[in-house]
Amino acid sequence: MRISYIHILIIVIIIIGGGVLGTSQVGLFDTSRSIQPSRLDESADVYNIADIRGSFTLKEIEQYYQVPPEAIFEAFRLDNDTSPSTFQLKDLKEIYQPVEIEGEMYEVETDTVKVFVSLYSGIPYVSEETNHLPGHAVEYLINQDKLTEEEQNYWINHTFDLFPIKQETTDEPVEEEANSDYQGLEPQKEEISDEPVTIVGKTTIADILSMGIDDKTFQEITGLEVPEDKNMNIRDYAASFGMDFGEIRGKLESFLAN
Repeated sequence: MRISYIHILIIVIIIIGGGVLGTSQVGLFDTSRSIQPSRLDESADVYNIADIRGSFTLKEIEQYYQVPPEAIFEAFRLDNDTSPSTFQLKDLKEIYQPVEIEGEMYEVETDTVKVFVSLYSGIPYVSEETNHLPGHAVEYLINQDKLTEEEQNYWINHTFDLFPIKQETTDEPVEEEANSDYQGLEPQKEEISDEPVTIVGKTTIADILSMGIDDKTFQEITGLEVPEDKNMNIRDYAASFGMDFGEIRGKLESFLAN
């Protein structure tokens, strides 16, 4: 008896379909992709921070680790109109420049957030690449009372500043026409950036003075004279007089913001 091509095709479809069905029953074939991280403890909803991926949104971080988007907004200085449902952790490296730490370039991205989430939530996570955090993130954790004394002593000495990636502009510079209409006009002042000034513990006195604060103003704001060694950082200098760094930092940033 001759078997037609249509019968052969049917037989092949049945064999393949049966194989897929059989393997799916034992969990060997799964066409779905789950982003849910694994649990650290099956008896509780505690999820493994190591399973966080760059494709995770802020909403998913809140769902699995109970870290609200507002905490990440503040710690990483994101705009408040950032969408928690669409912003992914890997997007951070498109916003901030890599920073040089101990001679190596470090990108602010997923692992940075993993460490922050671990400190905020108390869920253990050991990172092999992140041993510094943005200064704002550390200050936020301290203000929220999320760090033990030992953690605080470590992290306040392991911070770095966030520097946004400058957006390229295609606008061509317009040459000012040289005629009498422009004579007698005051030169235009250089536009001042709206980017808020950040002062962290390792910011030096010299750094602060370079931001536009003179010696007299520095003393009026902080109550401290400018030291001879201007390379001393502001946290240590304040601590040597028994003064609270957070209070001094707030006064300086408030002055510079105006």
